[in-house]
Amino acid sequence: MKGLKSEFASTVAGGQGQLKGKILRIAHLGYYDPTDILGLLATLEIVLTRLGHRFEPGRGMAAAESCYLGRGRGN
Repeated sequence: MKGLKSEFASTVAGGQGQLKGKILRIAHLGYYDPTDILGLLATLEIVLTRLGHRFEPGRGMAAAESCYLGRGRGN
């Protein structure tokens, strides 16, 4: 996604093999902390909104925060 790279200096790539077209991968060098992940999710919502994708803004962030606080799926 060019918007993530050009405006927010974040790099993502698409899925490979069976996951092609279904996921995106976050490019990073070394450790990625919760602040990095939450920031990336927020900027991803901004870029997706600008590209015309329809979703409830903030819902991804709310889910990530819930998981971080131990209230999400798998916790």
